Amino acid sequence: MRFIGHAFVDWDDTIAENIRYFNMAEEANAHLIARVTHHTYDVVRERGREIDLAVARRIGLGKESLGIAWVECYQEFCGRAGRTPDPEAVEAIRRSCRLPYEVKQELLPGAADMLGWLHGSGFEVTIWTAGDEDVQGRKIAESGLAHLAHRLAIVPDKTPERLAGALGDRNPDHCFVVGNSIHSDIRPALASGVLAIHIPTETWAYDHGRLDVTDANYRQIGAITELPQVLAARFRMAV
Repeated sequence: MRFIGHAFVDWDDTIAENIRYFNMAEEANAHLIARVTHHTYDVVRERGREIDLAVARRIGLGKESLGIAWVECYQEFCGRAGRTPDPEAVEAIRRSCRLPYEVKQELLPGAADMLGWLHGSGFEVTIWTAGDEDVQGRKIAESGLAHLAHRLAIVPDKTPERLAGALGDRNPDHCFVVGNSIHSDIRPALASGVLAIHIPTETWAYDHGRLDVTDANYRQIGAITELPQVLAARFRMAV
């Protein structure tokens, strides 16, 4: 099949809500730890975020990462308070940390229509996402949008090298990446000479990074529904 171009579409917080569920787990854990160790919620939350980032950088974005981080946070604050960690509290933390990986995601406004538009306009659609293959695959299947993707590319972490592997022998000039993460979506695309379409949203520290907005391949849009206008110029399409 001949495609007019190749779309690499981020999933979490580009197509479907994700960070909201992580924020819910974070808030629940910070309140629990603050309550039982008599530290302030803000102090616990900030330290938990630091540990979460460090663990993710150490072991990757797998489904165990969040639980490991917040149990470690709990143990640290128990040590500060001179308390012995309670197994029931540890299990409560682990249970809340499973929520972001098990919940059925809500689709973001316009996302389903845009996937349908890409598919119907002649683009090869690759869902380009990071995390555990079973978790991400289930999220996509539950969304009801799997039929709009020609391929799934699920990797432990998005890097220029892994993007190059997903690109294969496709001409970078005919490809684009759309996503919300500077670290995971935009910088790998720019490093690969691929059009990078950035949709800024709330992200956690792992996704932050410096960005060269003067790069000829960088575009920023306010919402995924603005995608056709960007692609019309690039691919000489009528929209």
